[in-house]
Amino acid sequence: MAAVALPWDAPAAAQPLLPTLNVDAPVGLESLAEQVRELPLEPLTTAMTLAGMTHPGPPINVLLINEEAELAQNTPRWIAGFADGSRSLVVMFPDRARGYPTDGLDTLLQHEVAHVLFARAAGGQLVPRWFNEGLAMAAERPAGLSDRSRLAWTLVWDGTLDLNQLETLFGQGRGASQRAYAVSGALVREVIRAYGDDAPGRILEELADGATFDSAFRTATGAPLNWVVARFWRTQQHWSRWIPLLTGPAFLWMGITSLAVLAIVVHRRRRAARRAAWDEEERIEAELAEARRAAERLAQERLLGADPKASGSSHEVH
Repeated sequence: MAAVALPWDAPAAAQPLLPTLNVDAPVGLESLAEQVRELPLEPLTTAMTLAGMTHPGPPINVLLINEEAELAQNTPRWIAGFADGSRSLVVMFPDRARGYPTDGLDTLLQHEVAHVLFARAAGGQLVPRWFNEGLAMAAERPAGLSDRSRLAWTLVWDGTLDLNQLETLFGQGRGASQRAYAVSGALVREVIRAYGDDAPGRILEELADGATFDSAFRTATGAPLNWVVARFWRTQQHWSRWIPLLTGPAFLWMGITSLAVLAIVVHRRRRAARRAAWDEEERIEAELAEARRAAERLAQERLLGADPKASGSSHEVH
């Protein structure tokens, strides 16, 4: 099936309208607010496509909050922003923007605005958090090494999770929340890969029509949700076989031993190279000494040949 279409790959005529953002900030964050206003909105095309929308609806208000504000003080540090679809509101804490799953103001903005669009596509109906967050991650950027490594470590720490466990993981602190994001992003991307980039929009449309999420998922994809989740975890099982081995004491000692052997080999090669260099230097010095001695002998022979008295013999000149 087709993967998520990146906004710069889509034909200009096929692109949906982009949302209008009203950015506001308190004193002290005006420059950041201006940066946010200047961010390109074209990446939001992916969120519109995933939501199955061609028109974004009314403007979305974006509010930047500094860390001294009461709202920031009362919000856990690992939360960089949140969205309220019913109020068309996005709240962002700029100092926290570089924390997984986002890596800057641009991806944080895309992530939170995507939540508002998904809420509108679902007609205000409740969207499970794992699906909502995974869909926002798919909208903001492609999967990267950080996503894959966190997913692998989740298999080590938590094993395979059912959806109720995945939902609970979001509220158990920074580390657990990041693992929940990694699993949700991978699971939603697998749904998109298997059923097309229009599958999320069909699911949200069914929700807007009053269906439960399980029913909406089955109608949109033709597959039971639990079966899709089980299949997803089966595809990840190679990690569960290898990672415990790679992180176990046997592999650790094998790695230490390998490094020690490598160090010994490198050391011996360097010593051999030094010895070879010394031998070469001695050979060159011996050759130079022999050449000097030969030159001295030759010079002496020429001197003796040019001066008859030096040889001890007498000659008459006629």
